[in-house]
Amino acid sequence: MRLAAYDPSAPAGRTCLQRAFIDHVSLPAYNAQTVMDPTDSDLAAVAAIDSRSLGDEVADRLREAIVTGALSPGQRLREAELSATMKVSRSPIRDALSRLGSERLLTLRPRHGAVVASIALRDIEEVYSLRVTLEGLAVRLAIERATAGDLAAMREVAARGPVGSTVHSEYQYAELDITFHDLIYRAARHERLYDSWVLLRPHILRFLVWRNMANPDFQYIYGSEHEQLVETLAEGDLDRAQEMIAHHLEGAYQRLADAYRHQENPAPAHRGTERVAPSSTARAGLSS
Repeated sequence: MRLAAYDPSAPAGRTCLQRAFIDHVSLPAYNAQTVMDPTDSDLAAVAAIDSRSLGDEVADRLREAIVTGALSPGQRLREAELSATMKVSRSPIRDALSRLGSERLLTLRPRHGAVVASIALRDIEEVYSLRVTLEGLAVRLAIERATAGDLAAMREVAARGPVGSTVHSEYQYAELDITFHDLIYRAARHERLYDSWVLLRPHILRFLVWRNMANPDFQYIYGSEHEQLVETLAEGDLDRAQEMIAHHLEGAYQRLADAYRHQENPAPAHRGTERVAPSSTARAGLSS
């Protein structure tokens, strides 16, 4: 298990995805409140307090390890071992495990601890059938609300290959893909929609990393559809943008599903969850 000890001097909340935003992309500030300006508040002079807890930091580290595959599906996580490895008490470990269980990245078993969740075909189907609905709304709102800065950030990410040239380029491509779509949700300026996307985001990144590691063609897939979508958003062509995002997500789903079916030793699936095709409801959503 390769988990670094907690370092209180490190910048708070610098997860893998946030590093992509902060270090490599010039992002416009996310602000769902496009009308209200709090500068007149009597509390404006009160300094902000960092509300992130140690449990948040531990959860971020474990989430990243699960998403990147450093922690394998089916691997058991013990509080005592994690506490010793990360050099924190068991209380924040327990909080983090509970949180990741609620996110379905871990399976919590009474009296048996936590186990890294497996990837089943049903998981991919459910996440993508939900994603296509959320992202269709995000695209519609982004056409109405995206600024020139939003579009410039999308173009920058769409045009760029992985940062650097390391053996982990599979992960870098997946991270860039997620970063691009995150920008669409940010441009929509809908706070609850963005919160819903944040819940799906680790699962989608995990699926993409897993797929890219199993299929070396990932470097030829990224980019072109993203660039076309940005220009369609800039032109304000809603019908075309909706058609493009539906096609784009259906292709992403099919590549993941095909990789799952054809892998000689797929990740263990929960009993009764493996399917050979999306349900009719999911298919309708993916093709609409």
